[in-house]
Amino acid sequence: MGSLPTEKRVVLDVLCTTQNDDQVIVEMQKTSQEFLKNRIVAYSSRLISNSLKVGDRKYNFPPVISVLLADFSIPELVNREEFTQRVTLKDEMNNIFSDKMSFVLIDLSKFAAQMQFDQLLDDRERWCYSIHNMNKMEEGDIPKRYGIFHKLYEDCRLTKLSTMEKQEYEKSVLEYEDVKDAMDYHHRLGIEEGFQKGMEEGIEKGREEGKMEGRAEGRAEGREEALLSAARKLLEMGLPIQEIAKATGLDEEQLKSLVGSNKS
Repeated sequence: MGSLPTEKRVVLDVLCTTQNDDQVIVEMQKTSQEFLKNRIVAYSSRLISNSLKVGDRKYNFPPVISVLLADFSIPELVNREEFTQRVTLKDEMNNIFSDKMSFVLIDLSKFAAQMQFDQLLDDRERWCYSIHNMNKMEEGDIPKRYGIFHKLYEDCRLTKLSTMEKQEYEKSVLEYEDVKDAMDYHHRLGIEEGFQKGMEEGIEKGREEGKMEGRAEGRAEGREEALLSAARKLLEMGLPIQEIAKATGLDEEQLKSLVGSNKS
């Protein structure tokens, strides 16, 4: 997609052109990335730039729609029932500024394998469920009466892959699992380090206060202050209150008051 042979190319998962000449980028992401949204904006912009014809002063390029299938939780949708986030260019009055660029982010993680196919409400949910769980499905998970979805399973099941295709698939799964394991490990390590540091700082502060107010009273207050200090750090890291309460033994109401004090 570079305008010059030496320019960096952009490789997309799928690039479609509709009957109306709209261009649709479809991208699948299995792990969250820090600058993911900036990247899909850059990809769309690159596609628009390459669609411009020399001398076209009306800038009559086709609309570009970016569809991101995310195999992880999209932060804006975590506490909502919706599984899609639609983004268009609008002004402060919510009026369309331009229809030349739009984005659709789809949170596939909301479609767990434990769900029954018959429970899904419409074809949008059935497509998302099928894409998300295709590698876990077995024959019979999609009843034959769901024609195109049953055919999708039949076309995609692993037993139909050639030996080379199976090797490539297994390699991609292993690479993904390696990356995910590494990310999970560093996340756990960060939590443990933060908790330990908070405990140490709280204990040290408690010791200083204990010297002033008496040993017995100081030890009790020092322990509580240590737990509160650790809890503050874990709250800053974004851990759920229920998990912090379980780890520190503090009451959830105490932790909720800490949230308010941290904001102030």
